[in-house]
Amino acid sequence: MNRPRSTGGNRGAKWALLIAVGLLVGMVVLLARLTAENNSQPSEASSAQTDTRSVEKPPEKQPVSPEFQFYTLLQEEGNQPPRPAEDAPGVPDEPPTEPSDIKSEARYVLQAGSFSKARDAEARKVELALLGVESRIDPVEVSGQRYHRVILGPLPGKEVTALRRQLDQAGIETTEPRRSDG
Repeated sequence: MNRPRSTGGNRGAKWALLIAVGLLVGMVVLLARLTAENNSQPSEASSAQTDTRSVEKPPEKQPVSPEFQFYTLLQEEGNQPPRPAEDAPGVPDEPPTEPSDIKSEARYVLQAGSFSKARDAEARKVELALLGVESRIDPVEVSGQRYHRVILGPLPGKEVTALRRQLDQAGIETTEPRRSDG
């Protein structure tokens, strides 16, 4: 009688043997390559070894004085920037005072900057928004040059003084209040 062969039990062992032989061959090839590379390159350690007793130190360099004499020439010729006077007129230490003719029932506008680049005006508008101040940008043409003005208002006269003081504390300069037409 013919019995069918059972190949299921040997199949797993055959695959394991095939994988082991493949890994062994791969490791031998890798090892051979690494050995060949190391033998082909001269050792840097052996060529770099020198007798340190025979090496002389280079002479120490003296500090070199700069060849440029800007600073001494400027001082000698009196080309110094002007120093601000302690009590210079027109430079107030306090926030600007408001004109006495601001009427609480009238409406005013302030300008918080004029910029040649729209992105600078947008940055100022964002800065004002972070302070809780609403503003708009008005593009204008002056002598063929385009400017972007950051305008606040129209505001009631009673709010103008407090707003200018707040902006001055934040480091934002404004123009004098102008009466709004509308």
